[in-house]
Amino acid sequence: MSHVADALLSAAHARGDRTTADMARRMGVSYLAAYRWTTGRNAPGPAGLAAIERAYGLTSATLVRQVAA
Repeated sequence: MSHVADALLSAAHARGDRTTADMARRMGVSYLAAYRWTTGRNAPGPAGLAAIERAYGLTSATLVRQVAA
């Protein structure tokens, strides 16, 4: 699992989202997109990063910083 996935899952759990479906609904993305991001299969693109920031407050700068650490 990637650092982006770890950060996303931590933020989602802190907001009470326990399933990928919960996360997808909150972010307004497809289940498949949320699944790919949470498993580390794909990294979110610009629209996905914007959805993550709106839903969980994780900025792309925060995510990149965590990956670099």
